[in-house]
Amino acid sequence: MKLISNSAIVTGAAQGIGMGIASRLMQEGTHVLIFGQTQAKVEATSEALNRAMEGRARAVPFTGDVRRAEDVTRAIEVATRELGLPGILVNNAGTATLSPLVDLAEEDFDRVLAVNLKGPFLFMKAFARALVEAKKPGAVVNISSLNQMAVTDGLGHYCASKAGLANLSKVAAAELGRHGIRVNVVAPGAIRTPLADGAGMISGNMEREFLARTPLGKPCGQPSDVAGAVCFLCSEDASWITGETISVDGGNHIRGLHSYLDVMRAEGK
Repeated sequence: MKLISNSAIVTGAAQGIGMGIASRLMQEGTHVLIFGQTQAKVEATSEALNRAMEGRARAVPFTGDVRRAEDVTRAIEVATRELGLPGILVNNAGTATLSPLVDLAEEDFDRVLAVNLKGPFLFMKAFARALVEAKKPGAVVNISSLNQMAVTDGLGHYCASKAGLANLSKVAAAELGRHGIRVNVVAPGAIRTPLADGAGMISGNMEREFLARTPLGKPCGQPSDVAGAVCFLCSEDASWITGETISVDGGNHIRGLHSYLDVMRAEGK
């Protein structure tokens, strides 16, 4: 497919879904700024992607915090200098903890909302300003979650952040459409990543619960499934699509979610 730009920024791109998205964008010929918090991981991911692409596209590492406006501004500047003004932004960085509301620490609530909602806000603001000033079109894809529409015990702060991101994306789509900037959302369900595996989110009873609620007959998807939807929304084929959410969850949203908290407690986690 033909993407709308040959320069992109992907946040949270050092591993998992973000790395899968960056890899697919590069396979389609787009250079990518790999934005992440841990320098060693960001550099290792960039090196691995550059080796795999064999010169077809370039990855540039960038270490920063999506919650810091100065880091966001600097990322746009570095991407523009190294790769050309980015016309694609994928807000993928996210975080979560598992806790019932009565035990949820205020600092955990603040951190999850800051990473999952404030971060995309800061990036969309800086990205859109740069494109409007240059009079260039663009595409934003915000990586939300099945939890923006289907809630589960223990993830109140996460569900709130993702529902907020969904509505913020619609407002951004409405405001930025006149400038030729499209804003859409991809909402993954369970995706097999090192983080999900390490947290026990896709194993044992949790895996069986996902399987029982997923019409397509698998407990989880792969980062490449999310990457395919992202690339479509950043392509010319999606030129008349904005303010939309694509669920990439095997149909899990149809049947709803089980209680993550109850399952984890039953397994002694």
